Amino acid sequence: MRRSDGLPVAIKYVSKERTQRRLRVEGQGRLPLEVALMTRVNSAPACPNVLQLLDWFDRPRRYILILERPDPCQDLQSFCEENGCLDERLAKKVLVQLIAALKHCESRGVLHRDVKPENLLISTESQDIKLLDFGCGDLLKRSAYKYFAGTIQYAPPEWFCRQRYHAGPATVWSVGVTLFNILCNRFPFGGALRVTSRSKLTFPITLSTECRQLIGWCLSPAAADRPSLDDIERHPWLQ
Repeated sequence: MRRSDGLPVAIKYVSKERTQRRLRVEGQGRLPLEVALMTRVNSAPACPNVLQLLDWFDRPRRYILILERPDPCQDLQSFCEENGCLDERLAKKVLVQLIAALKHCESRGVLHRDVKPENLLISTESQDIKLLDFGCGDLLKRSAYKYFAGTIQYAPPEWFCRQRYHAGPATVWSVGVTLFNILCNRFPFGGALRVTSRSKLTFPITLSTECRQLIGWCLSPAAADRPSLDDIERHPWLQ
């Protein structure tokens, strides 16, 4: 809790040994990468589905980030572990908000790169979602990324085949893995990391046809076959 006004906050410590890269932010000079990315994303008009950076401090060995902390809330992974798989109604609500957050990041030139249930806060009252943790993020670019940052279980097949990936298809792949995970309580493709056109994606019989189709589209082994965030937003399952 912040002493000045009693606002609930979360505190994140970032070792300077872990992150040395800085980015220039207009009017603020060169900031640590994670701080700079969050500053870009949080500038007005902000997105309600992205966690806010309230303040930060530079200390000799680490940076201290003061972050918004909705109350009551927990990360989506813990929520699913306690309550079981999400039903399709709640999964739709989560996905709509996640896509809004990711499109907002894109509009600010930011790639999150670590989309997963652990990096989504869910309000246990309203089921509102906030995307957090930009520690693996980078500036958005059209060319391929040749360095993987994030959680390996959410890495796209092209990373394992060619050690490179493009922002859009890689993000959509991680969205597909996340959606499958929160609906099925397991990883797709039996948890296999190297997915090919021969890999079989199986679903619980309880999932609707439209839901299966959307997940299968997001998890297309070929990057060019995956939908865009706009395509996901327009998909019949979300209408």
